Amino acid sequence: MNSVKERFENLLEFAPDEEVDQYAIKQLKKKLFSWKNDKTGYLCNIDYFVNGKEFTSLSQAIYKLDKLKKIKLKFIKPDLDGDWHFSKPTKEIMEKDGKGICKTLEYDPYSFNKWKNASQINTEKVMVRGFLTNYFVPISIKTKSQYHHAQDIPDQYIPDLKNLKELWSDFRKGVLPLEMRLCIYTKNERYAYIIDTIGDAQRSHPLNHISMPKEANREPIDYMHIDRILARSDISELLKNILETLFHTDELSLADVAHYFNMGQKVAQNSLKSLVSRGLVKKRKDAYYSVSIDGIRETVKSYD
Repeated sequence: MNSVKERFENLLEFAPDEEVDQYAIKQLKKKLFSWKNDKTGYLCNIDYFVNGKEFTSLSQAIYKLDKLKKIKLKFIKPDLDGDWHFSKPTKEIMEKDGKGICKTLEYDPYSFNKWKNASQINTEKVMVRGFLTNYFVPISIKTKSQYHHAQDIPDQYIPDLKNLKELWSDFRKGVLPLEMRLCIYTKNERYAYIIDTIGDAQRSHPLNHISMPKEANREPIDYMHIDRILARSDISELLKNILETLFHTDELSLADVAHYFNMGQKVAQNSLKSLVSRGLVKKRKDAYYSVSIDGIRETVKSYD
């Protein structure tokens, strides 16, 4: 099997030739070096069956197959001591044309014996979508030199919640997937899987350290709406995490947010103020905050 470096350099073949030079290759190597030194643990490994063929790496499948027809992910070797909070232990996910089957395991993150019912497998019909949370698009030194500052370079890719065929098409055009959030929608809720597409494994959810006081009831369509906002690159990761936390509960105080994210109340207040200014969050007079579902829906409309 090719090394990680070889597999991802192979994917550069799909990018525009004029953007792939030694500078672009060097930037990719920096991304892969950063991944190699990331000590974040995995919840489980993943094997892929794409268009009926078995692959141990997603990057290899992308290189070999020009189109996605169907895909099955098998989640193997779970870390039973891992932090599964906000993650749904799963046996496999099968997808074709945006729909599929998800086989999940019974798991109670608040129980002393969390895995006591893990032998029970629930099979559900689901809708499947995803978006990239980390990616690499090659840009040549010639293109970069046209701009005075790095922040002036136009976005080479705008992530959005997409069906997997659309994402596959992006990959085959030179967008290299480094991490992806796979979103599985049931009739009543959404399961989110953080997929390390370099190591081909599932990572813990970014909110895994938070024990929610109460899970809010949301409309199924609003899970898709919040995911479209979380996919965007114009909101910082901190603001996304705070917004997603508020989405999962009815309301939180300023002190709650500061505590959950280990920050001073002034920083928490400024972060919440930014979300309020975007119309995504509402504030009560007594410093309690909740998401604005109407604001989320209006924001998503503006994307189309």
